[in-house]
Amino acid sequence: MYNESKSILSRRTKCMATIKDVARIAGVSVSTVSHVVNGTRYVSPEKVQKVEDAIRQLDELPNFIAKRSALKSKLSESRYVLILLSKKRSLFQNQVKEKLEEIVEQKGYIAISLAYDLDEDRLAAIRALAGTLDLAGMVAFPDREGVLSGAFFKGLQFPVVLIGNPVDRFAADTLLPDTFEGSYRAVRHLIKNGHERIAYLCESEVCGTQRFEGYRKALEDSGIALEKVLVRAGLKTEALAAEAMAQIVAAEPAPTAVVIADSLPLIPAIRYGIGHNIAVPGDLSVVSLNDPEWASLTTPELTCVDKQPRQFALSAADLLFRRIDRGEIANLSSPAHAYCTKTLPSILNVRNSTCGIGRGPFGERAAGAGGLALSEVEKEKIRQKQYTAAISFHYTGKAWMHLQEKGIKKVFDELGISIIAVTDAHFNAALQCKQLESIKFLKPDLLISIPVDTRGTAEAFRSIADSDTRLVLITNVPEGLTPKDYISCISVNERAHGDSMGRGLGEYMVRHGLKYAGLICHGEQNFFATKQRDGAAEQVLTEEYPEIRVCGKVNFLTEVDVYQKTLKLIGMYPEIQALYVSWDGPALEVIKALTELERTDIAIVTGDLDYAIAMQMAQGGMVKMISAQCPYEQGEAIAMVAANGLLGKAVPSFIGVEPISIDRENLLKNWKAIFKEDPPAALRNAINRSTGAL
Repeated sequence: MYNESKSILSRRTKCMATIKDVARIAGVSVSTVSHVVNGTRYVSPEKVQKVEDAIRQLDELPNFIAKRSALKSKLSESRYVLILLSKKRSLFQNQVKEKLEEIVEQKGYIAISLAYDLDEDRLAAIRALAGTLDLAGMVAFPDREGVLSGAFFKGLQFPVVLIGNPVDRFAADTLLPDTFEGSYRAVRHLIKNGHERIAYLCESEVCGTQRFEGYRKALEDSGIALEKVLVRAGLKTEALAAEAMAQIVAAEPAPTAVVIADSLPLIPAIRYGIGHNIAVPGDLSVVSLNDPEWASLTTPELTCVDKQPRQFALSAADLLFRRIDRGEIANLSSPAHAYCTKTLPSILNVRNSTCGIGRGPFGERAAGAGGLALSEVEKEKIRQKQYTAAISFHYTGKAWMHLQEKGIKKVFDELGISIIAVTDAHFNAALQCKQLESIKFLKPDLLISIPVDTRGTAEAFRSIADSDTRLVLITNVPEGLTPKDYISCISVNERAHGDSMGRGLGEYMVRHGLKYAGLICHGEQNFFATKQRDGAAEQVLTEEYPEIRVCGKVNFLTEVDVYQKTLKLIGMYPEIQALYVSWDGPALEVIKALTELERTDIAIVTGDLDYAIAMQMAQGGMVKMISAQCPYEQGEAIAMVAANGLLGKAVPSFIGVEPISIDRENLLKNWKAIFKEDPPAALRNAINRSTGAL
């Protein structure tokens, strides 16, 4: 080895030693020398020592080491990092820039942030400036139009990280936002909430962006046709954005939701809505594909796609400073470390600017009960006719039915409509059919009914619909009937009901650090009401609470199934900490099963308020939140719909009355609001006792 080294040294006057010479002296491969010098792969300490000893035997550093050492030294001495924005008004770019500046300064460098605003002359001036600065590296936001090209970087000897778009014929580390998935998820959120006419506003002239493709694909996957009238592009000024809003809200029928793809049209669109009394989200749900810092400060709070600018800044800084530390530059044909391209995921932050659209059995939008009022002349006209009515309940053993009947009677008494029969089918379809036959014999002017079973009672209801008796339905529609066969169907706004329960469960779980949830849902798919309710609750949990895992779900057909279903569910998923249950009757069966299993630690959220479930909550038991229907108000709406129908007035084919969210703190107040009477003494005492115990 010594003689070989002397031989190499004797040739120093002729040429500098090469990597092969170092490998020969150290007795290792050329690739091992390269990995030791460049730090590109793990090499055993013994081989590292051999390479270092071989290099020390040379009179001067080989050229390949000297060049890298000089470049690394130059980069380590450079103290400036250029942050190059394509648009100074870009919300996302500015969010990334602010965090990057903070990191760059923490590293001991000086950040220089400039924007070229798609202006070639301005970009040329920035390029001239960059050539005069001792730059250590650059983070750049290339534009889709290609104004920032590979020519800009020619001759620049430092590492570069690109964010948002790659640059043709220029190799560098690149970070890309998943704008397709973010847009797709936002539109799917709206579609799941019952929206079908969804407008799209964007700043770019063309709609061929990944954001637009996400919008288009979400519509396509849901079987919704893309309507050009609802797409407005090229909104580069506030005036154009306001004009676009005016155009879309004037469309017939008007959209129920709008997706705003860029930051520039966002504020003008919001201003237009405020200035024209467009209620958000009641009239129009709004989603932004950017997440401004003020999004949670608006009223209502803005639902946004968060592209995670902080994560982009952290990832860009990590890539850049690793290159700087290694003395590596951009645009090498064979870099020691291959350049990476990473796509970072987007997150949908669901806030209050979007809401679900309650739907009826035929997909019709749920209307409110506000437009059913009658004039005094109309009321007197009804009184003079002395109409009669009958009520056919599926079951009358709950306060829910009694309150509906009370609300109906209150309105009918004022209008002089006589109730000649009220029947209870005890959840028996055959019995209800017989009762309907008897009611038909009485020939009432009106029949108000909730079907026990949409299939088993279909023929009996068809017979009523074909008679002179006018039909008003509660909650569900028997098979074979269409809106022309009845005046209207009235229910709770089932989507809002499910949203309320899902959000109640999610908030409770987050507040108490719980992660694992289970769902106990009504499995009768023909009941559009409970299907919509259960689906809305599950959607809220999975979309708005990503930290919660829905690890188990069971469906039941009747309340008697629930006890065994609960035992099975907890047996399969003992990690469950909280449960959604479709309504209060099944929830009581769940409580029995959990008590037997000694799992009273599991929290329950359910729907509909009655005494037994209220006492569970009042005593500090498993029930933590209830979404309560307003059955008395539903009864009033039923009666008003019937009265309008008798007058031949057009009414919505489906009306949904909004529910009320109840927890232990507001239970007594809401009991009085729902039941129209003071809460029972036992309920008040239970609240007081459990509060003292807590």
